[in-house]
Amino acid sequence: MVQHHPASGVSALGSDLTNAPWALTTHLLSINLDQFERTTHATFLQKAAQGRLSKEFIGQWLANDRLYIQGYISLAESMLRLLKSSTGPLNPSDTESTESRLIRWLEAALENVKREDAWFVEMTQSYGLTAQGLGPNGTLADTHKSRGLQLFETLFRNYSNTPEYSFMPWLEGMTILWATEKVYYESWSWARRQDAQASPKAYNNDLDGGAMRKEFIPNWSNKNFMMFVETLERTLNEAVSEAVGRDDAKWQEVKQRTDTVWQATLDAEEAFWPDVALENGAVNGTNGKINGSEFRTADKDGSLIEPRKQMGTEYVPHVGYV
Repeated sequence: MVQHHPASGVSALGSDLTNAPWALTTHLLSINLDQFERTTHATFLQKAAQGRLSKEFIGQWLANDRLYIQGYISLAESMLRLLKSSTGPLNPSDTESTESRLIRWLEAALENVKREDAWFVEMTQSYGLTAQGLGPNGTLADTHKSRGLQLFETLFRNYSNTPEYSFMPWLEGMTILWATEKVYYESWSWARRQDAQASPKAYNNDLDGGAMRKEFIPNWSNKNFMMFVETLERTLNEAVSEAVGRDDAKWQEVKQRTDTVWQATLDAEEAFWPDVALENGAVNGTNGKINGSEFRTADKDGSLIEPRKQMGTEYVPHVGYV
């Protein structure tokens, strides 16, 4: 039986988990609960599990997801350089240090995400997942970028730069990587539970030819991906615990710094899911109609990544295990 790390879920025992000492992910998962549930239970995911999304709609979302990967790679490579420069040459006897384990996780993540990008191309061709606004090498016109992608690009860019703090300079970047993986695993696991069709499954009536239920949902909800996410969660918690020791002032600093990027990641993740009203037709522009539906997401006021100046609506996370 798979043993889940204690911080992979939020306890219902009534203790104040927002101040759980030196258990970073438990603390983060105990705040912004409503938004976390909204994000991981999006209508897009429910429609995907029912096979009710058109190929064109999925293709446009996937085109944004491929650009998300580029920002993810930039941040992961930045964290890898930072950790390697701060630890120096690794001693063979030091392979179990938290820094060494973070480095190994990042190396595996970069291998996974590059393999996933090639898999996206394969899925696009196999299922005919077309998208508008595509340029050479999978580039996407700005007018066809989703609000969620724009937020992720800003978030990844901000934390791929020179770190602001000397104490755990990798903290924000590694927290973002864990947060986006965690949200993606929980989202697609929920989607998998919405697929009520008994085995063996039939895909002949799915609007996407089975792309979501046969390929994408299993890819991001399987045991290997779960263990990949939980490995980072466990290592991140241990690294923070070691650095903080029993220093409450440091713990308060950790919470302040990570609360900000947790909120920013949730904002980006929530905005990344397209707003689905109907599931047929082609996408026309960033707020384009899809035979009556819109490929967009409703932005919320006061984003920590890019604060809104006025109310209104404007206009993917994750590394799967392929």
